[in-house]
Amino acid sequence: MSAPSESYNWFLIVVAIVVTALALACNVYVLVHFQHPDDRNQAWFPKIVVVTGLTLSVLSILLLPLDVANRAACDEAIIESACRYTLPMEDFWYATYLTMFAYMFVLVPWTLFYYEQDSEATLGKKLVSSSIWSVATLFVLLMAMLLAYYVGGEAEFELKSVKSGMALIGNSALNGATSCIALPSSPTTVTNFATYTATMSGMDCDAYGPNVGTETFTVRPTFIVYMIAVASIISWFIFLVYAGVGIVALPVDMIKGFMNRPQKVIPKSEYIRCATILARDAQAIHQQIKNVQKEQRETGRTKKTKKDLKELQVKLSQLEDDEVELMTVFPQGEQREATWLMTVLAYYIQCFLGGLSVILSTLWTLHIIITVLVKPAAHPFLNSFFIWLDSGWSLLGTAAFALFCFYLVFCVIKGNTRLGLRFFFMKLYPMKLGRTSMSSLLFNTGLIMLGSISIVQFCAQVFNVYAAETAVTDIFGGNIENLKGLGYLFKYNVFIYSFFAMICLSCIIIPFETWKTPKPKKTWERDSGRI
Repeated sequence: MSAPSESYNWFLIVVAIVVTALALACNVYVLVHFQHPDDRNQAWFPKIVVVTGLTLSVLSILLLPLDVANRAACDEAIIESACRYTLPMEDFWYATYLTMFAYMFVLVPWTLFYYEQDSEATLGKKLVSSSIWSVATLFVLLMAMLLAYYVGGEAEFELKSVKSGMALIGNSALNGATSCIALPSSPTTVTNFATYTATMSGMDCDAYGPNVGTETFTVRPTFIVYMIAVASIISWFIFLVYAGVGIVALPVDMIKGFMNRPQKVIPKSEYIRCATILARDAQAIHQQIKNVQKEQRETGRTKKTKKDLKELQVKLSQLEDDEVELMTVFPQGEQREATWLMTVLAYYIQCFLGGLSVILSTLWTLHIIITVLVKPAAHPFLNSFFIWLDSGWSLLGTAAFALFCFYLVFCVIKGNTRLGLRFFFMKLYPMKLGRTSMSSLLFNTGLIMLGSISIVQFCAQVFNVYAAETAVTDIFGGNIENLKGLGYLFKYNVFIYSFFAMICLSCIIIPFETWKTPKPKKTWERDSGRI
């Protein structure tokens, strides 16, 4: 068995390298297409942080399918600790999470503080100011974490013990031979040493009076495990809200986008008319922004100036959306026909992905109901489907499993885009295609990295049959679910029930809101007749 296992291990290593390279390339593509035109050819360090941070987030989720495939590298009769050719997945998990913590709590905040400072400040002032804010933030978080770890950082485990004694019997049933019959148990305690000694000297004996008891003992997990537990709780609040909205909004919005697609190219005269209106309104808004900023420098930041700036930013954002749609219905350049053909093709791909999203969202919801909400589980459902795919090809089920796990990332991103500034009254830096500032990219990178922790835990929990005996189940299922206080949130599936409730609420609100809300008029439609 060693040779096949060794070759399988090398295949897993090649797959891991290829997937890492693909994830890196995809995140570079995301950065290029989401960044604001003002950030092109500059802000290279924040861009590196965004690309590598998103890649880490993707790899943390794809580590789970790799963990499952790694467990299958050895024969089922061989335990993982005795398998010589499996990858050190537990070390990979800890290394990945430690690196992600460094990104989320050190590198991303420092880069965000540095980038958002006054552009007129000197380089030295920016470095000192961002470092002070980052160190202060990290110190507060670390002290709070250490205090919580000292007070409640213990895991409680229950151990069932079986104690039995031995009693003499008159005759042996085994052809007159002397024998001793004991109940197998773990642990087994011999409570009658005299009887035991007599049995060993040739007398017959029998087990009697098995006594089952429950003992509780506490273990203090490592500080890294406790950090993962606390981060996963914060991550769950992000996941259950964003993914609960996104799992419904993603297919609905993709299908709606296809149905509202532009049907034809507008003539040049219509393009000139619309572009003139956009240019006029853009100049007016920029002048108003300058006036408000001048007033703010004179009187300071007041409620009025903040409200005016917010309203002007909304209008400017609407103008940018209208500009993108105008460029879509009137392609630029010499290859206009080819550009329009690619636009039409992109909308049909969006329709296909929307249909696929409907299937994935439906299967996810059914799987939660069948395997988690119903007690006991009615059927393994998708677990059986993945196992059946593995029977055809060993990595086919793993690929399908990775698809379902990674789909949740897009649901989280979609939920973030949908809720925007309204989530907990916090400014959450919305992302828009081709017009996302570097600050928004940095903030959402940290948000996605934090949300990926709960995605891994959620997938490992609901796919506990297919992902059994993996390294990540020891991290999340062993220590975290038994932590004092915090463990009850995971043991009794509080977050999963809340996630399902958010899905139900989204199913009621989002379709009604999406189909009943009229499409906002474009700038040139509102101003028709003025030019």
